[in-house]
Amino acid sequence: MLDLTFGRIDMKDLVFSLSLLFFSLVSFAQSLPEEKVYAHLSKSIMSTGESVQFKVMVSVKERGSDSKMAYAELVDRSGQSVVQVVFPIENGSGENYISIPNNLASDHYLFRVYTRISPYLGDHGIFNQFITIINPDLPPSSESASSKFKDISPLKPKTLNLKLPLLSTNAQFEIAQDIFPENQNSTLSISLRNPYLPEMAKGYFQGEIYKKPSQPKPLIPEPLGHIVHAKTVAANNDSTETYFLSSHGKQSILNSAKPSAEGDLFFELGALKDYDFLIAQSSNQEKQMDFSPQSPFAELEFVEGFAFPPLNLAEKDKPFLQQVITAGKTGNYFLEEQKTEFLPIATGFVADRTYLLDDYNRFENIEVTLKEYIPEVLVRRQSRKMVLKVQDKPLSALFKENPLVLIDAMPVFDVDRLGKFDPEKIEKVEILAREFFLNKDRFAGVVSFSSFENDFGGFELPENSLYLNYWTIQAGKKYASPHLVSLPIPPSFPDFRSTLYWNSTFNYSPDSIFHTSETPGIFELRISFQDEKGVWQFKSGEFKVDAD
Repeated sequence: MLDLTFGRIDMKDLVFSLSLLFFSLVSFAQSLPEEKVYAHLSKSIMSTGESVQFKVMVSVKERGSDSKMAYAELVDRSGQSVVQVVFPIENGSGENYISIPNNLASDHYLFRVYTRISPYLGDHGIFNQFITIINPDLPPSSESASSKFKDISPLKPKTLNLKLPLLSTNAQFEIAQDIFPENQNSTLSISLRNPYLPEMAKGYFQGEIYKKPSQPKPLIPEPLGHIVHAKTVAANNDSTETYFLSSHGKQSILNSAKPSAEGDLFFELGALKDYDFLIAQSSNQEKQMDFSPQSPFAELEFVEGFAFPPLNLAEKDKPFLQQVITAGKTGNYFLEEQKTEFLPIATGFVADRTYLLDDYNRFENIEVTLKEYIPEVLVRRQSRKMVLKVQDKPLSALFKENPLVLIDAMPVFDVDRLGKFDPEKIEKVEILAREFFLNKDRFAGVVSFSSFENDFGGFELPENSLYLNYWTIQAGKKYASPHLVSLPIPPSFPDFRSTLYWNSTFNYSPDSIFHTSETPGIFELRISFQDEKGVWQFKSGEFKVDAD
């Protein structure tokens, strides 16, 4: 089932557009190629309150995947997801981050990432890597200290010989060019080594650590953007009932769907990424709303005997742990980050007539405003309640049916209540004086109200509607410097960074200079890239930084 942003479309264009999208999705769904998912994290040990950057790569054979969305999680040793992130990818690649909550206990956690379909199409569809989180206020539990890790051999990066001498803190250093791919971007991270993961837990895992997940019915590929999957709980689903899902934030759009025989509803958000919440409504206003959004995250269960490695912290670890905590507490002072903003998209429809209400004297309510200023809309009374009828401009007639009435893309079924609303915070009224098609529904024109702040202008949500705090799509972050700090650092600012460098699109040049911080210890350099055969390669090496 396809869902389109509402818009004015001629019938021939509508049929062509629906056919094009239908065959595009069907073609994609029929092929359902195996997606291979890999990721590169900026560090593997951190304290609560920090953020960990990651780059995800999703490939199909030798090219980037068509999927437009990916899903990342942090999972605790009980198998529960403690952080979930939905983020966009393009041409099989995307960079994003996970913020570590302050309420997590010190322990190992599993970072995993996948697309909406990749876990069900092969063992390479899920990337997993252990990370260690230190919380100075919550030590490891007795369970985490005594668990037994099942030896499922991870895939490990190839070892690099960095040929670096012993470095001192607050020093510059260079890295030999021959460890990087020629004339090709790679992902490069340099961060404090994690000493708490045993050898058999280092590296990364794929689908072998999970029981084979049962394939959901249906699979939900996302070649255009995020798809909201919901279910109705009615015993007998009415195929004539339409469910509306409006998405609201900086922009607002409307989608619709009719339930399948199994009660499935699919709302294609397409290019929309910037929203804060959703509102669900049904065309059947007389019955109780039965609408249950489904999680887009995969239901995964570890294989029998798989367990997280133990985390044992001793008194001798205090100096090192203090370094990790100090880096976490002070690191934000050296971050010059900027959230990337999603580009606005085309929403709404091409109106036949637009009325900017600031151009007119304000009346006391919407009903009088329509009567006085908007000739395309006829205001009538039926059973003492206001109803609207819109002109059918192509036929020079008046529609007998009710139009689709919207406020900031949210359908309004109680038009009488809207008629009593104060229009002071309404910026404009748009009229579509012709037939309007939204997926499988036909409407007798559209009357659309837009508020100044895209917040309904204070108009209360309909009683028979559901306000949904659905998963939002997270924009990535950009840093002013791949060192995560502008260099050189003023002498008065102590630099305790545990991440010395992060760049998801690194390309070696002769002036590539790196900088240590005031944190001594063993650091790990990791590099990942796609070789000429389309295979992702991971390499790592270590070097030591000594205190001055």
